[in-house]
This record gives sequence, C-alpha cells and structure tokens, in this order.
Amino acid sequence: MKNVLIAAALAACLGTAQARSTAMLEPERVMVVVGNQTEEAIKGAVVRGGARHDWIVQADAPGKLTLKQNKNNKHEAVVEVAYDNTGFQIRYVSSINLNFEASSSGKQIHPTYNRWVQNLQRAISAEINSLPPAR
Repeated sequence: MKNVLIAAALAACLGTAQARSTAMLEPERVMVVVGNQTEEAIKGAVVRGGARHDWIVQADAPGKLTLKQNKNNKHEAVVEVAYDNTGFQIRYVSSINLNFEASSSGKQIHPTYNRWVQNLQRAISAEINSLPPAR
C-alpha cells in the first residue's frame, strides 16, 4: 500500500511538472490590414498594445522594440517586436522562472508565456486596426 501511495504521489508530481511546460508559441508575422500606415504609427500601436497588458518598453531601436513583462518580480519575459509599415513580428528573447528549455525536439516554456504573447499580439493588432488610414 505504501508503494502505491508513493507511486501515485510521484505520478502526480510528474504530471504537474509536465503541465508547466508546453511548446513555445513563435507567432508568425502579422501583416497590416489598414493601408498606408507609417512606421511611426505602427511603433505607437506596438507601445500602446503592449501597455494594455503591462509590457514595458526596455529598448527602442529603428524598426525594433524590446518589451518586458514582469509579474510580481517572480516571472519575467522579454520579447523583441520587429515592425515596419507593413506589419510586425514578436520573437522570444529571454525569460525568468518560465521553465524555458530548448532541445532538439523544440522549445518548451510555461503556458503563461504563450498566453502573454497571444494577448500582446491581439492587443497590437487591435491598436493597428484602430488607426485611421494614413494620408
């Protein structure tokens, strides 16, 4: 009976550990639907979209913003958003306490990261779609 309880406890722990990692989402480039936008307008949309979900601009270079998400000083994700007047793409840079692991079978990370990135992508897209057509 004791061995059965130990095996059940180990199985529960392993199941929990596996549930805390999943395939890392690497979003495709999002193309701008609203025509004739300037790079500056897209940049503004990236900043505003990020701010909606507490992403902070860490670095600003031409055509590239580095955004950081920090939750309770425990979990952190850093992404790069490359943009131009035709669209944007989000790429992973680093993370803390999100179980990132790269192997020959692919990249794994805590499911929370994927949710953060999906929310960021949707928020940026919404900001871009709310832009008036450029003249």
